Amino acid sequence: MQWIASLTSRSSIISPDDLNTPPEGADVVEVRLDLLPGTDVAAAVAASPLPVLATFRSEAEGGQGSNDHEHRKAVLRTAVEGGAHLVDLEWSRDRELIHELGLPPERFVLSWHDTEGTPENLCAIASAMLAEPAALVKIVPTAESLADLEQILALSTPLVTPEKRDRYRLIAFAMGSIGAPSRYLAPLLGAPIGFAAWSPDTPAAPGQQTAQRMIAAVGHLEGPPRRVFGVVGADVSESLSPTLHGAAFAASGLPDVMLPISVPDPEDLANLFTPFGNSLFDRIGLSAHGWAVTTPYKIAAAEISTDLAPRVRRAGAANTLLLKPNRIIAENTDADGVVGSLTAAGVNPAGTIALVEGVGGAARGAAVGLHLAGADVVLRSRDAAKTQRVAEALGLAWCDPDDRAGAEILVNATPLGRNDDDALPFNQSEIEMAGAVVDMVYRDRKTALVRVAEEAGLVIVDGLMMLAYQGMAQFAAFTTTPPPRDEMLRSIGR
Repeated sequence: MQWIASLTSRSSIISPDDLNTPPEGADVVEVRLDLLPGTDVAAAVAASPLPVLATFRSEAEGGQGSNDHEHRKAVLRTAVEGGAHLVDLEWSRDRELIHELGLPPERFVLSWHDTEGTPENLCAIASAMLAEPAALVKIVPTAESLADLEQILALSTPLVTPEKRDRYRLIAFAMGSIGAPSRYLAPLLGAPIGFAAWSPDTPAAPGQQTAQRMIAAVGHLEGPPRRVFGVVGADVSESLSPTLHGAAFAASGLPDVMLPISVPDPEDLANLFTPFGNSLFDRIGLSAHGWAVTTPYKIAAAEISTDLAPRVRRAGAANTLLLKPNRIIAENTDADGVVGSLTAAGVNPAGTIALVEGVGGAARGAAVGLHLAGADVVLRSRDAAKTQRVAEALGLAWCDPDDRAGAEILVNATPLGRNDDDALPFNQSEIEMAGAVVDMVYRDRKTALVRVAEEAGLVIVDGLMMLAYQGMAQFAAFTTTPPPRDEMLRSIGR
């Protein structure tokens, strides 16, 4: 499995240091000339220890390069004469340049991008492009729905056979968070190489991830996965579940995959929340077996399921769906996440008072788990009437938003903390009176709540530990295999 890392503008002109040290996992460097004006292409090629693909993406196809033929020819001629190993030529406007630049097929990539959506004639576009000689054919629309995702994946899946894989030239995936699964699957379905970001903060297109992150999720596979699992939410583009489960699949020798599946439109859930054999992945020949469900669909997941585990029945929320013939089995491993991570940190919830902030799906799973572990649980949220309704349905106590009674365990089950300027879910006196804090929010740096709790000397369970322990229980439910605890923790830096 090989990856092209796309270098974009960290500064206006490439420095030799950028190309001297390509990111881990990269096999080819793409120099985005449209995003790096003034670049000395010959120097860039000479500086790179890896082969270089020179790209001058037009404004018409989502870049910042000129659409003018003569201007494009001048820039791309510089790339050719500078020694770029490959040159990207846009099918819609650069085909004449093949002859004008004297390029043999092995020197260019024929590409097509649609930043507005996914046209219905995508298959015809692919057929026309594949009829032309080129080292690689790259087709990249934008997925605006799961139907778009299905259409782009369908370009590849019928053609995956051992005989065709080595000579298959098509690289087909979709831009945008909805299209993310196609980026992970493309190299597994026959594409000779995939495209990745140079670094997390410099994607060349919407939805692009680093090679390290892609490899963490699919690097253990050599072809189409045996079973597809996915993390499903409104926007899961930054979810670490694919990394966490990818490590577990690799350590357990399982040829399965966990994909990030963003579903902004709840109507699209019907393509996923369905018994075995009926999902969009099944329609294109990939076998979907279950979903990890996150915000805001945990309650909907419980409502659509046919078989509810006792914790789901009580919480009214599920974060794990197992797809079976004519059945959907729902479980809630958020309960395992909060109790398991607290126990691992040396905190026994039995006999304690636990204040859970929030009444959404995550809060309900955490509250039920703590109560079953012997804690006296109190629910609180900004909406007193809703808090009362949820608490009474769960058989738990609740308090008014302004009630600041003390608790030994504080659980943040709200989104507060995702942004730097968010208010704390608990006030200073509550934090100082507590013994432990569980923050279900995870991000690439500490939340304000975690920082304040550290200063107060509390036992802290952050969002990554919560993710890991609920993921371990989820992995066991998905695979009936003991979770490789150490490998899963290592995969997220724990």
